[in-house]
Amino acid sequence: FNSICGINSFFQFKSQVPNFLMNASMFVGSYIVAFALFWRLAIVGFPFVVLLVIPGLIYGKTMIRLARKIREESNKAGTIAEQAISSIRTVYSFVGESKTINAFSDALQGSVKLGLRQGLAKGLAIGSKGAVFAIWSFMCYYGSRLVMYHGAKGGTVFAVGSVICIGGS
Repeated sequence: FNSICGINSFFQFKSQVPNFLMNASMFVGSYIVAFALFWRLAIVGFPFVVLLVIPGLIYGKTMIRLARKIREESNKAGTIAEQAISSIRTVYSFVGESKTINAFSDALQGSVKLGLRQGLAKGLAIGSKGAVFAIWSFMCYYGSRLVMYHGAKGGTVFAVGSVICIGGS
C-alpha cells in the first residue's frame, strides 16, 4: 500500500534533499573560495570540473535506472513467493514445490545480473575518482610555476588546489 501511494518514494526523496544541498553548497562554495584566494590558479583549474562532475552524473543516472530494474525483478520474485505461501496447501497437494522453487530462482536471476551490472557501475565510479589525483598533480605543477616565477605563496596554492579537488568531488 505504501509503495502504491508513493509514501516510500516521498521519504526517500526527503532524505536525499539535505545531501544534495550539502554537496551543491560545498561545490559552489569551494569554487568561490578558490577564486577569492587565488583567481589565477582557480581559473586554470575550473575547466577540470567537467572531469569531476560528469562521471558522477552518469553514475547517478545509471544507478537510478538499475535500482528501478532491480526493484521490478525483486517484485516478481516476491510475487511468486507470496502466491506460493498464500496457497501452500494447493502447492503441497499437487507436489509443486520444485516448480515453485524453480520459478522463484528464475525470477531472482534477473536481479543477480542487474546486481552485477550495478557493481560494475560502482567500480567504474570509484575508479573515475582517480581523475582527482590527475587534477591535483596538474594543480601542483602549475602552482609551483606560479610560486617560482610569479611570487605566489605556497600555502595559498596548496589551499586553492585542495579546495578545487575536494569541492569538485
